[in-house]
Amino acid sequence: MTWRARWRDIDKAFLVGVILLGLIVLASVLVPVLSKFDPSSGTAKPMQGPSSANLFGTDNLGRDVFVRAFAATRLDMAVAMAAVGVSLVVGTLLGAVMGLGGRSKLSGLLSLVVDSINAFPFIVLALGVVAVVGPSVPGVLAAIILTGWARYARVARARAAVIANADFVHAARLLGYSRTRVMIRHVFPNVYAESFAFALSELVIVILAIASLSFLGAGVRPPTPELGAMISEGRIFLAQAWWISIFPGAVLALAALSIQLIADGYERMVRYA
Repeated sequence: MTWRARWRDIDKAFLVGVILLGLIVLASVLVPVLSKFDPSSGTAKPMQGPSSANLFGTDNLGRDVFVRAFAATRLDMAVAMAAVGVSLVVGTLLGAVMGLGGRSKLSGLLSLVVDSINAFPFIVLALGVVAVVGPSVPGVLAAIILTGWARYARVARARAAVIANADFVHAARLLGYSRTRVMIRHVFPNVYAESFAFALSELVIVILAIASLSFLGAGVRPPTPELGAMISEGRIFLAQAWWISIFPGAVLALAALSIQLIADGYERMVRYA
């Protein structure tokens, strides 16, 4: 297949999402490093509107909103990707074990735990974990992982149960391959592909959940910049300084939109491949 044919096969929404997300990630890395403003301390006049000196204006403490917004985006994206990555690997592995385990006691116990976690709203469980661990970056990360892996396990369990009855799995068992080899070589790669597609769409929910926890005061501690906390801090000044909340909210919305475009495009490409 030529590069032109490969280019035509790329989903346009996927491409737009990759470009948009790439620009946001690039800005989140470069802006805090290259800017003369410290994202955690005020060095300008408070409550100043957007200008050439401060593109997104300043907040009530004189901190540059532009720099803080992209420093917060870097933090939120890093925490979200780490949480989704760990949840994806752990949940998919345990889900594959449940799908192949049949009616074994281990499979039944894992299924009970997964169903119990999934029975509660995600944000409620995350708030409970943060209340125990404490509001901090490690606390938010632990909350997302401890409450998120079960959703991947549910997806992987359903997929593994189907693959367990496939002809190539029966053939591998007839050849005398161990259960571990069958799972690692034949089941897990097929389950992982579907779980990865689910993880892309789940990344949007996780980023919004991280922002929601901080918005509610249960996330990252100030003065560390975080998008949800910035929106929450600026809401009491909406009448006289709308930019404090609006610009971080716009960055959060664009990040979520770019990831959703990537997830939708990837799903279509896999479906029609």
